Amino acid sequence: MNKLVLFDIDKTLLVGSTFHYTALKDALSEVYGIKNPKAVKKMQGMTDLKIICETLSQENMDLQTIKAGLDECMELMYLKFRDALQKNDLKVLDGVKILLENLQRLEIPMGLVTGNIEAIAWLKLEKVGLKKYFKFGGFGDKIIKRSGLVKNALDASANNLGIVKLENIFLVGDTPRDIIGGQKFGVRTIGVVTGDFSKEELILAGAEFVLEDLNDTKNVLDIILKC
Repeated sequence: MNKLVLFDIDKTLLVGSTFHYTALKDALSEVYGIKNPKAVKKMQGMTDLKIICETLSQENMDLQTIKAGLDECMELMYLKFRDALQKNDLKVLDGVKILLENLQRLEIPMGLVTGNIEAIAWLKLEKVGLKKYFKFGGFGDKIIKRSGLVKNALDASANNLGIVKLENIFLVGDTPRDIIGGQKFGVRTIGVVTGDFSKEELILAGAEFVLEDLNDTKNVLDIILKC
């Protein structure tokens, strides 16, 4: 079946990874010497790389210094997150596992479009038993803009599956940045109100479909199969 579904991770597939941001801040502190950095405003949907760069820019750090420490910072962030994950649980949102099982049964491939750095994204999915559904994606360790994640996911899809028509590709996410990023490349967008944004905000961002959650498997499959 010539369809493809791309999923965001946090607050779309699962919740509970607040210690992800703690790992980021701790890594910033050790690598760049920034203690208690100011939080970036409206960071929902930002890539990890953008959050790191924005945080350091707020501390008036120059671009050359920022770039010099990025690889070390993200590696340390991953290690700190991995350690924290051993002591904390994540929760799969209602309906997600059933939906992914059905998409797999229908042989509809699935990919990721997530602001998480890649190593952290796979750790989260492995922790909750969802990793097996995904083989590729766009990740937030090399991309600043959300739309760049979509492009990387589409490129990875083409390499893994061949070309899928844009009108047959659906991107599922909980933030306006997810929706806007998908629109830029002409894929279909499904907003879910399982994060910090309302139905009205996702509609305003241009979501083609907006759902309260992914619990109504038949409705989600109808959108994907019949549109």
